[in-house]
Amino acid sequence: MKEPIFLGTNSWPDFLLSSEPNEWVQDPLGKDFQHQTLDFGTDAEGPAVATLVRYRPTGWRNRLGRKAQGVVLSIHGWSDYFYNPELATFWHHHGYHFYALDLRHHGRSLRTEHELPGYVDDLATYDEELNASMEILRAAHPGLPVVAQGHSTGGLVLSLWLARAKPDIKALVLNSPWLEFQGTAFLRIPMHGLMEAITRTNPRRKLSGPEFDHYWMSLSDQAHGQWDVHRVWRPRIAFPNTAGWLKTIFDGHAQVAKGLKLQLPIFVMTSDRTHIGTTYSPDMQHCDSVLDVQQTRLRSLKLGSFVTLCEVPGAMHDVFTSAEPARAAAYRDLHLWLRMVGSTR
Repeated sequence: MKEPIFLGTNSWPDFLLSSEPNEWVQDPLGKDFQHQTLDFGTDAEGPAVATLVRYRPTGWRNRLGRKAQGVVLSIHGWSDYFYNPELATFWHHHGYHFYALDLRHHGRSLRTEHELPGYVDDLATYDEELNASMEILRAAHPGLPVVAQGHSTGGLVLSLWLARAKPDIKALVLNSPWLEFQGTAFLRIPMHGLMEAITRTNPRRKLSGPEFDHYWMSLSDQAHGQWDVHRVWRPRIAFPNTAGWLKTIFDGHAQVAKGLKLQLPIFVMTSDRTHIGTTYSPDMQHCDSVLDVQQTRLRSLKLGSFVTLCEVPGAMHDVFTSAEPARAAAYRDLHLWLRMVGSTR
């Protein structure tokens, strides 16, 4: 695969302005990317907006037209946003229109009023932007199948949305999905009860605890990684955890543990091993330093009846940000799986 294009996020603003309704505007990621604001009024944090990004390369030679095989809707993880142009070009090269959604209170959707970045007290809140994005995709590309793609917390959000709303999605691609709390239900269950108790009195209460920057160090080109990530949208220290947010994560994990019974092909990609520590280690460039991959694969089998597990040797938590040759292997395996399940017209 080609190396990612670094586009200088240091020159980007901390907060974007909202676009006019239904208006696509130039995205700072580059000339081939545009975005539009999805406005849902206000919530406890202030402006309730999400941002839909599309990849639309210029030039008639790059137009898919009748060659289009489908449409992709990609969702980021916690304390994250869409920043990977290589991922968009991969899907486009294989005949898919590519869209990515920055969820409310994340990335391009952050606003100065948001005191608690990333905060929601119910993952079903995201149904608004997911459903609105699907309407836009359907209107722009009628008749084409839609593939949903989610990373980490985004994988949990998508899985629960599919089980709850049952949108017309033909296939689900999960990149290191966060399906269980740090690898064990034995810890989640008592923690869930504690978060429920705190949430009844103060759901916005910040939870104190150790702060680690080792994943950022393995990712950012300002440290040991290869990726130019925004200082506010993908911060060195992740967004603060709150009782209400963590409770809704635990609610989602409990639903997955019971089984979601999804009726579509699911592709789950993880690294081949885990290295979780309190300080950065060079080994974290070649393994998952965030989640227990064994537990992720085990929980993935609770998603539905057609689950394919893909182990990518040497991959990081986000397999599509891994150093070569792991990143190329991840794209190769995804392409092979798409051909196998025939998630096209």
